Amino acid sequence: MKMRIYFVCIGALLAIGTLMGVLANAAPPKGEDGEKERVVKESEVPAAALGALKKLAGGAKIAKFEEEIEHGSKFYEGEWMVDGGKKEARVTEHGDLVEIEESVSEAASPKSVVAAARKMAGDGAAIQIEKKTLIVYEVKFEIQGKRHEICLTPDGRAQHDEAENDDEDGADED
Repeated sequence: MKMRIYFVCIGALLAIGTLMGVLANAAPPKGEDGEKERVVKESEVPAAALGALKKLAGGAKIAKFEEEIEHGSKFYEGEWMVDGGKKEARVTEHGDLVEIEESVSEAASPKSVVAAARKMAGDGAAIQIEKKTLIVYEVKFEIQGKRHEICLTPDGRAQHDEAENDDEDGADED
């Protein structure tokens, strides 16, 4: 059961990452559901968020800052160059890491990713690959004899909830 929960969480993360990538490229700066995005000055970024972004940049100059409001939560994003490629990080206003995106070459990408991208885009299409790392916290607890596992984003949104019965055989226990 735990392995199934693990794979469901991984699947949810992949789906969320894909959806976020599609929405980020397709959505206008201000959506109908109140989502907003705007470029801000470094001085407008809260100290905790700025400190986290600078730490993640590791001495690289952050070229662009953005403030984003999604799902009612405020995030800050920084963009900088590393090894000739673009890297971005998104943090909460309190400095909690939410996501890292970095440009990667085809040679540095898994062969299965490149093959799938080529199949979907067509052999002649120019493709750009970004590696996304999403942060999700798995929380385990028990309510009325049932164990629960829930995946939460750094802004507290639930991504998955799974309950399991105590009378299961436990064959996949850690």
